[in-house]
Amino acid sequence: MTARNAIGGALSALLVAAVLAGCSAGRNPQKVADDMTHALYANDLDRFSGYFDDATKATVNRGDMGALSDRMHQLGTIQSVAPHDADPDAGRYTYDVTFSRGSMLVELRVDPTGKVGAYRVVPPPAPPTTATR
Repeated sequence: MTARNAIGGALSALLVAAVLAGCSAGRNPQKVADDMTHALYANDLDRFSGYFDDATKATVNRGDMGALSDRMHQLGTIQSVAPHDADPDAGRYTYDVTFSRGSMLVELRVDPTGKVGAYRVVPPPAPPTTATR
């Protein structure tokens, strides 16, 4: 099993559902994505869940976070969290998270009040393969 496949399984189990966070209006989405991604990487449940409302905090647990953090560590250390795509009118932002041995995407949805409506980690698509005979 590749690290990419392992990450995909854990990601879909942990973060496919939308999550709500208590961000103040006008907060920089890139800063939020960076902070949340580093907290997840560090398996820092308190810091990561500090963005969530009480109902959402109950859905995130240390075991799931630890498993995802471990898979992120398989990609090495975080090098950067950089803008990939943005649709500010829809409140949707995507960031490239580059590690020393790979990458993934972070998708963030911000509602009109400035609260995060979704945080999702997605492995990048697999490179195209060619058939061999």
